Amino acid sequence: MGLGSTVVRIALVVTALVAFGCDEATPDGRPIGVPDVDVDAERIYGGQEVVACAWPSTVSLGGSCTGTLVHPEVVVYAAHCGASYANVRFGEYAFGGPGKVVPTQSCGTLPGGGPGNGKDLAYCVLDEPVTDVPIVPIAMGCELDQLQPGTPVTMVGFGNADNGPYGIKREVTTVFSGYNAAGEAFIGGGGKDTCQGDSGGPAFIELDDGSWRVFGVTSYGGACGGGGYDTVIAKGIGWLEEETGFDLTPCHDVDGTWNPGADCGGFAANPGDGGGSWGGSCGDGTLTGAAATCGDPAATAGPTPTPPPAADEVVMVQHGALAGPGTSKVEPAGGYYYAKAGTQLGVLQGPANADFDLYLYNHLGGGWVEVARATSGDANEVIELDAKGGHYAWVVYSYAGAGDYELTLTVPKPE
Repeated sequence: MGLGSTVVRIALVVTALVAFGCDEATPDGRPIGVPDVDVDAERIYGGQEVVACAWPSTVSLGGSCTGTLVHPEVVVYAAHCGASYANVRFGEYAFGGPGKVVPTQSCGTLPGGGPGNGKDLAYCVLDEPVTDVPIVPIAMGCELDQLQPGTPVTMVGFGNADNGPYGIKREVTTVFSGYNAAGEAFIGGGGKDTCQGDSGGPAFIELDDGSWRVFGVTSYGGACGGGGYDTVIAKGIGWLEEETGFDLTPCHDVDGTWNPGADCGGFAANPGDGGGSWGGSCGDGTLTGAAATCGDPAATAGPTPTPPPAADEVVMVQHGALAGPGTSKVEPAGGYYYAKAGTQLGVLQGPANADFDLYLYNHLGGGWVEVARATSGDANEVIELDAKGGHYAWVVYSYAGAGDYELTLTVPKPE
């Protein structure tokens, strides 16, 4: 499919011009250079609106493009969408409704990147970490080997649809067909596809172990419904990590070598199922254990260890490390635990010359809700809370500095 006959899938609305970086437009609002297409005939088919809090890491960029949260402070999307975004919007609607708007600190596009060359990648670094949305990690290394012709793929975006107005988050499950000469992934066809406004949005796969990964960003295609091409995120991961300053591959090195760290686990287990609420935490709260998709799991990642026998309390000692300001870890071991009513005690000991904070979350009303925090000016924090029975998780967050920490949790023994 020649690029001259393709359609990049940004929104065909006047508001998209700022994000696209165009100075002129045709009378109907299309940016100069985008082929004149019959929008009424170019609709996505086979998709459906997501349920509340489903695919919560999929965000709207200015109402004109779609992106994906791949780290608490990093959103990945398509270079042809431009870099003029002051914020991103989490929620099921691009222009309002339940959700939240998070300001950006900076955005950038891969030099020379765009539709047709396999480098249609861009990022935004958020001005504050988003810790209440579970991450679906980027597919790397052997995980990409699962992409064989016929593999099911779920694509998500806010673009045009055949079953309702623009600006609503929808999902469509279709198949991966193969790669072109530029290494772009061809996805969809037969009436199941992305469309204008879905540019930059995610392509997800479910791995053999039941966990999920995001491997592509929507780039371009012909008539919506006939399939299109995605840029494979892994091909630009070195540039993304260098530009953002964050480790976006907690289970691999940038070349795809399996090298799991403490963050290689605790990912969203059922990202498409919904659950929770935007007033608390989105997702059903179910997280994966330590990932082992390409080798042995990290010793410090995974589900909560079996607690030692005790009369009334369980003591869990967790060790981890934060790479710098804005990074965070979920404890214990990337998971959560159940405890009966009683005192929840967390004692954090961090490195000198750092400022680490400690947060306690309780699963309430289908989502994770913050119930306590300790945010003094150093890396040593204590939370002691008389709490009711339920599921709990802790977050260690770096406000400033980096280094190792020890978190000792003393909690009521489950009934």
